[in-house]
Amino acid sequence: MNEPINPTPNPVNTPAPVTAGLPTSLQTTATQAPVMAKTAATKAAIDQKEGAIVLDIANEKGPEKKTESKEAGSLKELFEQANTWFINLSGIKLDEKLLFFQLLGAMINAGLPILDAMALLINQAKNPKLKMVIEDMRSKIEEGESLAASMRANSDVFDEATCSVIEAGEKSGKLNDIMKELVAQYEQLSELTKKFKSVMAYPVIVIVFMSLLTVIVLIFVVPKLEELFGGTGNLPLPTRILINGSDMLLSYWHFILAGLAAIAFAFKKWRGTRGGAKAWNTFVLKTPVFGSIIQNMILTRVTRIFGFLITAGVPVVESLKIASHIAENELYQEKLLLAADDLTKGISIAENLSDDEKLFPQMLVNMMAIGEKTASLDSVMGKAADFYKDELERKIGGLSKLMEPIILSIIACGAVFMILAIYLPILQMNDRVIG
Repeated sequence: MNEPINPTPNPVNTPAPVTAGLPTSLQTTATQAPVMAKTAATKAAIDQKEGAIVLDIANEKGPEKKTESKEAGSLKELFEQANTWFINLSGIKLDEKLLFFQLLGAMINAGLPILDAMALLINQAKNPKLKMVIEDMRSKIEEGESLAASMRANSDVFDEATCSVIEAGEKSGKLNDIMKELVAQYEQLSELTKKFKSVMAYPVIVIVFMSLLTVIVLIFVVPKLEELFGGTGNLPLPTRILINGSDMLLSYWHFILAGLAAIAFAFKKWRGTRGGAKAWNTFVLKTPVFGSIIQNMILTRVTRIFGFLITAGVPVVESLKIASHIAENELYQEKLLLAADDLTKGISIAENLSDDEKLFPQMLVNMMAIGEKTASLDSVMGKAADFYKDELERKIGGLSKLMEPIILSIIACGAVFMILAIYLPILQMNDRVIG
């Protein structure tokens, strides 16, 4: 007769636990620990023989941990995408671009490879968007693209003119010299921009302050006056205009805001078209005072870059095309590109530009003609750039003196209108009481 199989395994000689010096409760636990371990091991062996599945607690909690990590990862990715979106919406100031080109030019001039220079500039940049742009440029350069191509991939930061100048420097092997001239151009542009902003700061502040004051008067003061005067009947014209403006603002303010936003959006879209850009640039150039300042600014940049590119050994046709991008004006760009195309057909630059004196003054055309005849177009363009720069600074200085009486006249007209609108009804009421 077969004896029943004892599931209990053969006893193993285990060392007795050391319990000396322990409290009574801990001694009992230490004594029973080997027995409990044997029992657990025996039960696990029996379950395994019977086909039972033993689950580990750690394995049971594993999927929950993975799910939680996936959710945390998705939230982190969403946050990073939102952060990147907000960074892309931010801008890069002109001074930050200037510092970027200054440092990059200094490193290239010192013989540092572009990749190493970019790595240093990433650590140097404080603007998050600029840092992101430099990282993107460095990765594209590592992939084999040129510096100009990496800049063109970030067209919202670097305009076509800057990319064309850098490309010309890379092709001609004179990137160091081109970079120095580009830094000089940015310094000059930054200086002129600061002067122009300082001139326009005072009138802008005054106009904004007057606009806010007018809105406050229309919302809080005029309704009380309307109650005081008992309606708009038999009131003077300035008072009726003020009251009607207040009623319109209070009743249709949401439509007014929506209309202004729609007008701004439509104007931006229209200006982005080729026809809209040409029409807007034509209007700007015909604007009194400001038109001549903008024209001098364009001519200063075009002549400076055009002359320098010729000095750097860039072909005249290519230099003219790059100068057209420097203008950043549809009218000048179209005319200069046409001149570059006609130059390949044997038509001189001066002859091509002489038929539009509004864009290119006769003095500049004559200087170009002399430069072409004497093969000194580069030096002639440099002298023309110096002349237009001095002329531009003089006009900006004159603009600051001109804005003061204009702003004072606007303030006086607004104050007189408010006084008439408020005091004429009061005087009219006094006349009725006395009469």
